[in-house]
Amino acid sequence: MTSHVSLRPLQAGDLESLWAARMRSDEPWADSSDAARRKLRDRVANSGRVTHGELLLGIVADGHLAGEIQARQPEMGLPPGVFEIGIEIFDPTVRGTGIGRRALGLFLVHLFVEEHAHRVQLTTDVDNAAMRRVAEHLGFALEGTLRGFMPTKNGPRDYVMYGITLGAFEEARKRWNSTG
Repeated sequence: MTSHVSLRPLQAGDLESLWAARMRSDEPWADSSDAARRKLRDRVANSGRVTHGELLLGIVADGHLAGEIQARQPEMGLPPGVFEIGIEIFDPTVRGTGIGRRALGLFLVHLFVEEHAHRVQLTTDVDNAAMRRVAEHLGFALEGTLRGFMPTKNGPRDYVMYGITLGAFEEARKRWNSTG
């Protein structure tokens, strides 16, 4: 189990690790173009603050960049104070060690306290049992199934949506330390 997890803005030196993680992806949206690399470089340069509707941070586990976490608030997409989050742990061998759960907990604190969120939501594949357990452990409520939501090489996949409001977050946060 990883002992220390923190979040930090990404740095220029993280670009190669981020790019490599994207190129390992077998998802249909994995883009290896020069334009995609420039876009990632710009996202890294803006990491740590909400820019162009996104807050992007690195997940550090035991001193090493282990993944990334982002909150999206696209213009014309979500009301003010509502964020959609995404998380990726790069190394599949360390998934399930608590890195993602702790990173997501830290990120929720940041979004509700520093960014003044009143609602945070996430979506995940219906079969992603680990992410669903993490969401429920942190106090997210299952809100529904998005049929045929995510394109894949094998056709569209159903996703589930979870949400947590400020009040539910405040209640759930009291339980986090007592349940691990």
